[in-house]
Amino acid sequence: MPSSSLSRKSSSSLSPKASSEMVDSTFPPDLIFNILSRIPVKDLCKLKSVSKQWLSMITDSYFIHTHSIRSLQNPNLLLLRQYVNNDEKTQLKKTHVEVVSIGFDGNCNFEFKIDVNDAIDLLPSKWDLICFAGENGFYVCNPSTQEFVELPEASCCSSREVNAGMGYVSSRNEYVLIHLFDRSLHLDVDCDIGCEILRFTDGGCVNNCCWKMVDADCPYVVRGWGVLVENAFYWMIWDAYDHPGYDAILSFDLEKEDFVTVSPPEGCFDPSAAWSLVELRGLLCLIDSASRPSTMDIWVLKDYKKHEWVKEYSFNLNGYGIELRKFIIPLDQWDGEILMDIKQESLDFYNLEDKSFKRIDNLIAGGWTWLRLYTESFFSLGSR
Repeated sequence: MPSSSLSRKSSSSLSPKASSEMVDSTFPPDLIFNILSRIPVKDLCKLKSVSKQWLSMITDSYFIHTHSIRSLQNPNLLLLRQYVNNDEKTQLKKTHVEVVSIGFDGNCNFEFKIDVNDAIDLLPSKWDLICFAGENGFYVCNPSTQEFVELPEASCCSSREVNAGMGYVSSRNEYVLIHLFDRSLHLDVDCDIGCEILRFTDGGCVNNCCWKMVDADCPYVVRGWGVLVENAFYWMIWDAYDHPGYDAILSFDLEKEDFVTVSPPEGCFDPSAAWSLVELRGLLCLIDSASRPSTMDIWVLKDYKKHEWVKEYSFNLNGYGIELRKFIIPLDQWDGEILMDIKQESLDFYNLEDKSFKRIDNLIAGGWTWLRLYTESFFSLGSR
């Protein structure tokens, strides 16, 4: 038997502890650090038990920070499919959610299931946490660790119409959940919308956090989930407009805790069109896929004080059906391409240089309810 085969056989017969000690003594710590910081969180949680050295390294704050930075550079796709059951006896709604993580190489990272005694929807996100808004409350999950927590009870909404937004504020290293709720008890009251905020950080027990009621009242009914950009949330205003010059976007400043309105692009805003808001490269973008036939225009807010918009991109959508064009959502932008969600049925990259679409074949086939970008992390919600 060749010596190389004998060596492999001997090594494989060692205990995990002995193997780890051999690895630790053979390879430089920097090399081990570099390798481990590229491994998914699910596998790292298992590797903590290999040795004390690895446990110390994986739980070190610098290692966690390095792993987080590398994860941000390599986002994954999160596909979620929901099934809602109505209990005829109790009249309660129960939601079953299947969660699958897929890399852009097509490999499945992990999958798990969530059961919630509520009818839920998923807020927009592209971070390490996802948030569900339900009729009975809010729920947060870290897909990497599969930790799922029901958040403290929010204020009751008299109309049962929930509007919210969640985002990560890097300057404060915290997540912020904002909740807009209708508190009018009389039909003759047009608008009485309250606002409350919940903040939580990594490692803290989310269940011990408290909602803070904001003094400022929300002046408009809004549509769509809130989009966080530069320490402020933005919504499209639901109210009808008499002419294009009226303010069309509502903003809430997290530092000043006050609402202001933002004017749309001058001379071109059509309130009857399918306008929506997204965040791309840290900028607020206004998406118009209905004003011009077969075209999607992306307006970028360049000056937040003067409300100056620039039409950054225009896409030709002739390759998509008329009804499908309303459901094309830009997800993110990197390396000269914009990633587009095509009605949770396919993913396309739009190349900004040659102005062409490229489909990622067979990556998300299966009729998913929600599709999100997400990054791996050890973020703890404090329930374990």
